[in-house]
Amino acid sequence: MNTLVVYYSRTGRTKKLAEDIKNSLTCDIEEIFDTVKRSGPFGYLRSGRQAMKETLTVLKDSKRDLSLYDLIIIGTPVWANSLSAPVRTYLHQNKDHLNKVAFFCSYGGSGFENTFSQMEELCKKKPVGVLAVEAMDVLKENYADKVKKFVGDIQK
Repeated sequence: MNTLVVYYSRTGRTKKLAEDIKNSLTCDIEEIFDTVKRSGPFGYLRSGRQAMKETLTVLKDSKRDLSLYDLIIIGTPVWANSLSAPVRTYLHQNKDHLNKVAFFCSYGGSGFENTFSQMEELCKKKPVGVLAVEAMDVLKENYADKVKKFVGDIQK
């Protein structure tokens, strides 16, 4: 199965998950790049506000042709119990080019269920698997079993 991992990461936690998933599957990977500055305290506040309002943003062009992939694994951080604006925009722009999907996220306290629901609604596809990892577990690298289960689920 030709697989692509696509992700957005503001702090590097979702990126770490994406890279571990990619390495477990030996597949392609692509980072989503936002044109909005999201670093620092103001970037954090802007990000949360945009997530709550479910607004879109402006992304840099994607380099991958999604039609070449059987499975797209999409990763996002959870912002204010919601989907991040960059991934919301990516799904909005690419929903017609997605075959099968799987979702993963990093989260601080809660909101991953709502995030996965928003992702499913946007792409109009039920995921073949989902993975939610708490941010502290990413920092402590205490999530390998979850990634292994996720990879096993999506390979069925």
